[in-house]
Amino acid sequence: MIESLEDRMLFEVSPRENILSAIEWRSPWWLPCPLLDGSVGVLGHGLVEHVSEGIDDWRVVWTLRDPFSDGFPIGYPIYTLKDLDRYNPPSISRDRVLRPILEGLGRVDRRVSLLALDHGWGIFERVWLLVGGMSKLFLWSKLYPDVVDELMDMVVEVKLEVLDIILREVDFDIVMYGGDWGMEDRLLFSPGWWRRFLKPRHERLYRAVKEAGALCYLHSDGCIEALIPELVEMGVDILNIQRECNDWARILRDFRGRLTLWGGVSARTLDRGSPSQVIVEVDECVKLGRMGGVVMAPGHSLKYRGENMEAMRKAWEEKGRYR
Repeated sequence: MIESLEDRMLFEVSPRENILSAIEWRSPWWLPCPLLDGSVGVLGHGLVEHVSEGIDDWRVVWTLRDPFSDGFPIGYPIYTLKDLDRYNPPSISRDRVLRPILEGLGRVDRRVSLLALDHGWGIFERVWLLVGGMSKLFLWSKLYPDVVDELMDMVVEVKLEVLDIILREVDFDIVMYGGDWGMEDRLLFSPGWWRRFLKPRHERLYRAVKEAGALCYLHSDGCIEALIPELVEMGVDILNIQRECNDWARILRDFRGRLTLWGGVSARTLDRGSPSQVIVEVDECVKLGRMGGVVMAPGHSLKYRGENMEAMRKAWEEKGRYR
């Protein structure tokens, strides 16, 4: 059967092919923007790791303080070392893990979109949420490093078990991890602390993704440039970091062909800036992404002012096409 012109165009220049061209540094037809062009469909599993109000599957208690953000943690299951002896990680139910993924597959046309798994927070966030804050985690890592090792290994095992269940059933193109490791101008911890506690465990997570043939995506707030060479060596393909905290132009130059940056339109600008400021940031993303290596998106998954989101959309439609 002779395919229609529409089908042929979809095959030749689909959002899926275009974003792959950007990720592989093959000069995309336009600046990919999953929010606007549908180039990525994201599905999450059924393990509840965060709620706006209530208790998640790790037994952390949340409440909604800001309607423009999301739940805020107010209760933690491991206040003392004795609590650790009584704590059990979430039990993993195959059916529960898979249910939202299998239900959502019909909403993603894989001829048009890459399929991404949102695998939730990384190790750092999950452990400080268990023990009651970053400061306490840092203190315990000094006083009781074996305890912190135990907690982090427990989180890794849960995440690997969930990932194994999912990847046995569904062939994902991207697996998305999160891990907020930076402040405005530097890391939250020393590189040595990251190498001691986080790097070897994230290597296990990334290795499982790469062995499944998927792209590895990592989100982090703040300035994490110091870690990028090691992250690339560990297998990170796509890095979602804030452009206001990290030198995107330098990173793209130094890791050309090896790393794609995702984001580029500041959450701060979308939240508090003007439409004209949003347009400036879209223009900068368009220039940075001409040869590939850039996927444009809001800097964070929050709720933003409608006029600023509309300004982002119009600027992208007007200026984001390369060929």
